[in-house]
Amino acid sequence: MRLGIIFRLLIPTAGILLGWNVNHVHAAECEGRDLYVPYPFPGNAKKYKVCFSETGDFKDYDCPPSLRFNEETRRCMAYPGGNPIGECTKEGDKFEVIPADDKCLQYFECNDAGGFGMDSCKDGDEFFNPLLGECVPKAEYYCDGDFPDCSKSNFQNRKWVDKESCESYYECKGDIIVSLKCPSGMFFDAQTQSCLYNTKDACKVPTPKSDLNIETMCKGKVGKFLPDPNYCKAYYYCVDESTPYWSPCANDRYFEKETCTQTRASSCICEDLTWGESDSPVNVPHPDKTKFYVCEKERQAVEKSCPPGTTFNATKKMCAA
Repeated sequence: MRLGIIFRLLIPTAGILLGWNVNHVHAAECEGRDLYVPYPFPGNAKKYKVCFSETGDFKDYDCPPSLRFNEETRRCMAYPGGNPIGECTKEGDKFEVIPADDKCLQYFECNDAGGFGMDSCKDGDEFFNPLLGECVPKAEYYCDGDFPDCSKSNFQNRKWVDKESCESYYECKGDIIVSLKCPSGMFFDAQTQSCLYNTKDACKVPTPKSDLNIETMCKGKVGKFLPDPNYCKAYYYCVDESTPYWSPCANDRYFEKETCTQTRASSCICEDLTWGESDSPVNVPHPDKTKFYVCEKERQAVEKSCPPGTTFNATKKMCAA
């Protein structure tokens, strides 16, 4: 029987079959959330949750080793290879770390060589604001949730940034939330609680490097199983045209040809490498002998080309004439 046919039968027992922990919580935990859509586990980037009922029952999952949950792609994944989300245009550019162990604290900072290093807001009263590219007081930026919780007193009677827009913002008028917008060419500044001119892109929405469009990937593919483009041991199932449900295969199996199998998937690059204490980068063969992949622990593979006149030697793990 095909995996797709029995998917709905497996969902209620998935927690038992895959060893996931089942948590029964108040209905508010899942209220307003889409069913089968993975979402972050507060305070732990190596876990995530999925609501399986509208009454508040959810299951929490552990990400596979070396992976962390990414809210943008609704999956566990390694850090992007090469540059982080965003492009380094000058020394000092900063970008949000997604996913991060310390949510809203960590960020990448570009160096003078065009590379980057990871740093963190050191003040216990600060969060990293990716729109401004700097650490700001916690009173100016909310970390958890898509928008401020106006039912809580510390959010009330203040204006808050819209995390997805420079010119938009939210205002908690008592316990009522209102979405507002600055005039064209201006951005909302939480410190002054006003709209300022957005000179020299003082506020800029980062453009994520994404290998898929999570919003459209299931169009015309309801009931289909789609491979995770960066992890050969996981897949998406299209519950409906707007809901891709991500899951790793059980028992460390591979996803190939719409099913989980013991046969190593052709898309695997770095997933089976064993890392020692040094965690040094490892070069692995590419189907094209003039190229190779660079694997690093907890990072996605990076494709590189050999110099002209050389090919990749799988034994020496380097380009050779």
